[in-house]
Amino acid sequence: MTLPETAEYLDRDHYEALVIGSGFGGAVAACRLAQAGVDVAIIERGRRWRPGDFPRDLSRLDDGWLWMCGHGLYDALPLNDILAVRAAGYGGGSLVYANVAMRAPAEVFDDRWPAPYTRQMLDPYYDLASYMLNVRPVPADPRTGELPPKTRLMARAADDLGHADGFFHPNLAVTFDDHGPHQTNRFGVPQRGCTFCGECDIGCNVGAKNTLDLTYLAVAEKHGATVGVRTEAVYLARTDEGYRVRLREHGHPDGAVERDVTARHVFLCAGALGSTELLLRSRDQYGTLPGLPEALGSRYSGNGDFLSFGDGLTEPFEPHSGPTITTASLIRSTGTDREHWFVLEDGGFSQHLMRLVRTLHLSRLPAHVAQLVGDGTRQVLAATRGVAARLDEAPGDAAVLLAMGRDRADGRISLTRTGKRLRVSWDVTRNDPLYAEQQSISGAVVRAFGGRPFTTPTWRLFRQPVTVHNLGGAPMGAGPDTGVVDADGQVFGHPGLYVLDGGALPGATGGNPSLTIAAVAERCIEVAVRRITGDPGWTAPERARAVRAVVPEDRAVRAVIARGPRPRPAGGLRFDETMRGHLRLPAGIRPIVLRLTVGIPDLRALLDDPVHTAEVSGTVEIAGRTASPAAVRDGVLHLLAPAGGSTERSMIYLLPFTDDDGRDWLLRGVKSIGRRHGLHPWRATTRLRLSMTRPEDRYEAKPIGHATLEVCDVARMLGTVRPTGTRKVATALRFGGFFAKEVASAYLPTLMRLP
Repeated sequence: MTLPETAEYLDRDHYEALVIGSGFGGAVAACRLAQAGVDVAIIERGRRWRPGDFPRDLSRLDDGWLWMCGHGLYDALPLNDILAVRAAGYGGGSLVYANVAMRAPAEVFDDRWPAPYTRQMLDPYYDLASYMLNVRPVPADPRTGELPPKTRLMARAADDLGHADGFFHPNLAVTFDDHGPHQTNRFGVPQRGCTFCGECDIGCNVGAKNTLDLTYLAVAEKHGATVGVRTEAVYLARTDEGYRVRLREHGHPDGAVERDVTARHVFLCAGALGSTELLLRSRDQYGTLPGLPEALGSRYSGNGDFLSFGDGLTEPFEPHSGPTITTASLIRSTGTDREHWFVLEDGGFSQHLMRLVRTLHLSRLPAHVAQLVGDGTRQVLAATRGVAARLDEAPGDAAVLLAMGRDRADGRISLTRTGKRLRVSWDVTRNDPLYAEQQSISGAVVRAFGGRPFTTPTWRLFRQPVTVHNLGGAPMGAGPDTGVVDADGQVFGHPGLYVLDGGALPGATGGNPSLTIAAVAERCIEVAVRRITGDPGWTAPERARAVRAVVPEDRAVRAVIARGPRPRPAGGLRFDETMRGHLRLPAGIRPIVLRLTVGIPDLRALLDDPVHTAEVSGTVEIAGRTASPAAVRDGVLHLLAPAGGSTERSMIYLLPFTDDDGRDWLLRGVKSIGRRHGLHPWRATTRLRLSMTRPEDRYEAKPIGHATLEVCDVARMLGTVRPTGTRKVATALRFGGFFAKEVASAYLPTLMRLP
């Protein structure tokens, strides 16, 4: 079987079913609808890529690399509180993802998932998706007869750091065996075996990745599904017999062309951001679906993604060798707020991608794109080029690590009031304890390799995490008060309208989410096909052949549960700080008192963190707003973080609290340290400039209040320093040395920074 050649755009204006998006939800939906004989069309905003077509020309950004430049593979979205990266192309994220096919632990389904979802109920659908994607762990590299260097190093680090019981080789959706140029997969589609070239994340030109266009979507087209690529949905509207979808077709000689297509059943599968944005625009911008649930946009999750790096390793890591991800370690640790579960995986990068990022500059972007880039994005671009150069200069001795965990899934996707731009409100402070644990373990792994850990520029500059796994926005729920779709993926109050992608998941999966998205879509589309065809016994034709595969992550979960949570790291400290002043509000000037406790659970992790994050608890007292002291919830202090120039430092306090009327507020305080501020070191470290705003408006709205606070008793504050762990004196001396050195550096630009 060869992949069918299809027209660029849809050839009709009406279908029984329309699938919007071709990622893990859309591919599953289209495949099963087509197999059931339903007249189905698939639209995808990106282009169709075939093995050998993926971009490699580093001299041209408009030759397939960026969505903003000629509708290429990558779409990076700075969305206020998070930087989201997604793919565009026929096959969705499978074209550039890291191939990991991981099942969510049973405990995940106990948190906000509606009945009947359990791991046991979902396992047959996991089996089905695993069969379709033909998953297996990484074998030895055929060129060397050994596992890749990074795979062996990660195993040794897990053993050295006491994580061996949670270490495993995850299943990968990759074809490893190669039997020559006439080889085909189980669906008759030509595929070759993996060459361990490390280019999974820029599109596999070998054709070894078991991507959706070579599996589910190929089966869908074989059974008659119609495909329209470079076709983007703009909004939806109800009709008497279903839905009308406004489409925008890119790539016409005279520019984009809009047209309408109708369908009795519509399946939104454009990813958590894409599907949620489409529903939001239909309700709030165009007014064509006014009755959508109020929960629309809620429960956004970045899947606890945390990306970090290391360089200067004493042994070759070779991140460009082998599949992008080959190992995972399940970590369970105690935190100040709750237990944290996450997986830590080895990463990889193609040297093509590093060199592309290294040369990425505004001058290389089209003029209409460059003028939209703000100051913050300019800083990120400049810093990212530096990171790429750092990794590219010694690629064999650089490490990439990706952590994923169970974050709070309490973000919100919305449209801005002006401009109707997509935005994500994501309270980083509430998720900071998880990020701190991930950063601590990642740093320990890099140090076990003899290297120096560092993080992404967005984290260092703006405390903004990077995610490639957007979830939520149209979550499942028991009713329209708690969710957007029911347990079968159908939008409440809108028969025939479904969301079958990561947007429907009500929380993080604790690991790579693609297989969970596919399994949930398999279950939901089975229910939908039975409704559409009237056949109550319909099942996927491959169901009988989908036997239970080996699930290495389940063994790791059992072992980690048996061992118990990882104890808090030793070698930290705590200290108290009281500050007083007057807050200037529209209603008048009010006295304010902050009584805070700063906690550093792991001093080594704080020193590794480029913005030196500490935990803050305590109380806020504002006359007229807090009759009794209001608790600070998950506060954060960035302790002597770089700010402005190379020597200037700042101490940034982020203090969320709730007033007597139940309204949430965020106090943001800054102590600016450096010669240009005109304050001597003692004054600079004891004077806090404070602003007060609503948490969701901190990036756009002007604060409603301002204050300048003073530390009440510095001597008393110093007397409250309490080291923890077994080496208390050494910890206190090391912290004092760090503090004195950073403050001195801010005032003495020529001071040589000690290693």
